[in-house]
Amino acid sequence: MTTRAELIQQLDAAYEDYRSAVAGLDEPHFDKKWLAGQWGAREITAHITGWLGTLAGGLERMSRGEKPAPEGEDWTVPDPYNATFASHAKGKKHAQILEELEHGMDSFKKAAMMVPEERYGDGKTANRIFDGAGIEHFAEHAAVIRLWRNREGI
Repeated sequence: MTTRAELIQQLDAAYEDYRSAVAGLDEPHFDKKWLAGQWGAREITAHITGWLGTLAGGLERMSRGEKPAPEGEDWTVPDPYNATFASHAKGKKHAQILEELEHGMDSFKKAAMMVPEERYGDGKTANRIFDGAGIEHFAEHAAVIRLWRNREGI
C-alpha cells in the first residue's frame, strides 16, 4: 500500500526531475512553441500548475468528506482545462511561471496533508489524484521537454 508520506516523497522526486528538465532554459526557450505549434515549456509548466491547483481543491473537498470534483465538473475530459491552464501563461516571464509552479506544489501538499490517512492506498482516489496531478504528470512532461531539448541541442 502506498501511503501519503510515500506519495509526497514520489511527488517531490518527480517535481525535482521536472525542474531539472527545464533548468537552464532562458526566456526565448520558454517562448518557443514546439509542441503542436501551440505549446512550449511555458504552457506546459502553466498546465501542470493549473492541474496541481485544481486537484489540490479536490483534496481539500475530500478532507471535508465531499467528492473531489465540484458539481458539474468533469475532470476526465481534460482539454478545456488544459487550454485554460496554458492560457494563464500568456504574458508571464518564465521566472514567474516557475514561481507559480512552486506555489502550486506547496498548496497541493498542504491539501494532501488535510486528507485522512485512511483515504490513501493503492487504487484509492487520493492516490489517483497524486498520479494525475503530479507524479505521472511531471514525468510525462519532463520526458517531452527532454526530447525537445535533445532534438534542438539545448
